[in-house]
Amino acid sequence: HNHNHNHNHSAHLIMPSSHLSRRVKSVLAVTTALAAASLLFASLNKDYRPFLRTPANDEQEHRQLLQLNSFNDPKSIQTRTPSPTDILDQARSGFMHNTQWCRPPEEDAFPAPPIDYNQCENPQLIHMDINGGMTSYLNKILKVAMWAARDNSCFYINEGLGVLNEADGGKHFSHSKLGYRLVDGQDTYMIPFLTRYFGQMGLEKSRFEEMLASGTYDVITPSPSDINHHDFGGKASLTTNDPKKRFEIMSIPQLGYNNVERLSLKKHFLRRMFRINADVRDRACHRLASQGLDDEYMALSVRRGDKVTETSILDTVDPYIRLAEEGINSHFDGKVPTMFVATDDCSVMQEFRDARPEWTFVSECDNASEANGFVYKEMKLWSEEQTDAHFNKFIAEMIGMASARYWIGVATTNVSYWVYFMRSLEATDDSFIWADPPRVPGLPW
Repeated sequence: HNHNHNHNHSAHLIMPSSHLSRRVKSVLAVTTALAAASLLFASLNKDYRPFLRTPANDEQEHRQLLQLNSFNDPKSIQTRTPSPTDILDQARSGFMHNTQWCRPPEEDAFPAPPIDYNQCENPQLIHMDINGGMTSYLNKILKVAMWAARDNSCFYINEGLGVLNEADGGKHFSHSKLGYRLVDGQDTYMIPFLTRYFGQMGLEKSRFEEMLASGTYDVITPSPSDINHHDFGGKASLTTNDPKKRFEIMSIPQLGYNNVERLSLKKHFLRRMFRINADVRDRACHRLASQGLDDEYMALSVRRGDKVTETSILDTVDPYIRLAEEGINSHFDGKVPTMFVATDDCSVMQEFRDARPEWTFVSECDNASEANGFVYKEMKLWSEEQTDAHFNKFIAEMIGMASARYWIGVATTNVSYWVYFMRSLEATDDSFIWADPPRVPGLPW
């Protein structure tokens, strides 16, 4: 799946001047995003075909899907889960199931082959541990994976506790918060953790241990700061209003990326790296389809749980309603779409329904209860069943947010930054809106 070739491409970037109207800036954002996407298609030497996102045209089929879905009954999540066969039989029709993240990456209009993590000629071996929440670490894994690919290095994600070897004096200590569990007073780890839900990212443990034992590799453990200051790191490329930085041309030759602008490269690399396991993906997409997401919709991302003690956040749904009304006019021809709410605090559903009783709000909250908000520290007490219930809900929300035509959310959670890069290559910045100020001058948000 190597698409190396000798043609060079360069992007023609438009520098927005400060006096332009917001509407003109939106047009510039759309134009630049589309130019960026076409540049990626050109660099991988593949004809561009638009993603097909067609609504369900068989009402009977949709109603049948609703009846068959066991998740409609909140209690059933505890007692009965559809078998993968049931789900696959139902998961191949309708609007939601034709969106990008509900189909295998191999079926993308623009192919996203898996990455071979064992190809590395560089003696530098990058080791990283998981010491934070899911999207916090997915963001870091994406940056490290791109760093490793560009440098032709290998990387390994340590999901347990301990030092890599005694000789380094404990320098490479790790403690995986995602997998850490306190069981009967004993420290334990759910290992492997990430592959419960996603395909392998980085080296497998046995291969890493072989390379470590060979003594020919220089192991480095970059800090979060090291990762963020690397070329592929940092939020600057997403939130800066400097197009030179935002649409910087970059290359990863051994993966076939030659002179691709940064944001499209990162989006496409994510699609190749972040491979949701088929049974997890199909269950999530089935749950989303059962909520009536059978046409283009809007996503509202509300974060209140573990961030309550960390940072001030929106304590009312009013900003979401105001921005949704703007988006209804700009992207839905004034017709109110279904509102998909992704949240860690299910009490917001009643607030939304009280604020706009005539609108339709749907949420994973109707499938699984996290009524009191998600407080990250309590995860160490979760059983395997509780862990899977939470992350299956969370993955469904990620797919739901990434597949929406229009997204409104807050900048105080890593989820937002991850969803930005999950959105399709042609998704434009005028449909990704921050609800919390300050907005970055010179961009639609």
